[in-house]
Amino acid sequence: MERTPEAYTRSILAIALEPWLDGLTAVHSAYATDAGLRETLNNPTVEIKDKLALLEGRLPEGAPPELRKFLGVLLTHNDFGLLDDILESLARVLTQEAAGPQKAVITTAVALSDQEREQLEARLIEAFGPNLEFVYQVDPEILGGVIVQVGDKLIDDSVRGRLQSLRQKLGVS
Repeated sequence: MERTPEAYTRSILAIALEPWLDGLTAVHSAYATDAGLRETLNNPTVEIKDKLALLEGRLPEGAPPELRKFLGVLLTHNDFGLLDDILESLARVLTQEAAGPQKAVITTAVALSDQEREQLEARLIEAFGPNLEFVYQVDPEILGGVIVQVGDKLIDDSVRGRLQSLRQKLGVS
C-alpha cells in the first residue's frame, strides 16, 4: 500500500463501509432465498418494527446500528426493492475507492481552453466513471486532435494517428 493521505483515506473508507456491505449482503441473500421473509416484508399490514425484528436475526454480529436504521428507512418508504441496486452501487464505489483514482492522460497538439477541458472531462467521466485524475500534455508532433490514455485503454483521435492508420490501410510504410 502506498503511504499517502489519499491511500489512508481509501483504507478508512473501505474499513468503515465493509460492515455495511456485509450486513446488506446478508439481508439481501435472506430476502432472495426465503419466500416467507419476502412475503412478510412485502406485506403492508405487518408493522415496520416487526419487519425489522425479522431482519435483525439475519444481520451479522456487530452490524452497525445505523444499518438497522437504514433498513427501517427502506421499509418505511417501501424502497426495500432497491436493495439490489444499492448493494451493486456500494460495491462499485468501494472497488473504485480502493483502487484510487485512475489517471486519464490527455495529449493534444495545443493547450485546451477551460471549456474544452470541461467538455472532454465530462465525456470521459461518462465513459470511464467519476474516479478519474486528469493529466494534460501538449505534444505538437500529434499535429491535431487528441490522444487519451485511461488505464489500458487508448483512444487515438490525433491527426498523426489517423495518418498512420491510413498508411496501414494503403500498405504504405
